[in-house]
Amino acid sequence: MGEPWFGQKAYGFGLSPRSWAGWWALIIFVMVITAVPLIALRLGTPRWIALAIIGGLSVAFLVLVWLKSDRQPWRWRWGGR
Repeated sequence: MGEPWFGQKAYGFGLSPRSWAGWWALIIFVMVITAVPLIALRLGTPRWIALAIIGGLSVAFLVLVWLKSDRQPWRWRWGGR
């Protein structure tokens, strides 16, 4: 499967990018999520369609993060403890 793209954060809950592929995936996701409302506004589409697209892309990104993670359980972490 190769090197994981995302790994557990040292403090708090969640994952963070661990490789360049993870950083690129995050950058592309943020760019697309930012562009969707602008494009939808320009085209005159209803807001609910833009929100549905953003919701679907967010779920798809979470699945990607889960598949490309180090597969550690997601829990709150306090650093080295």
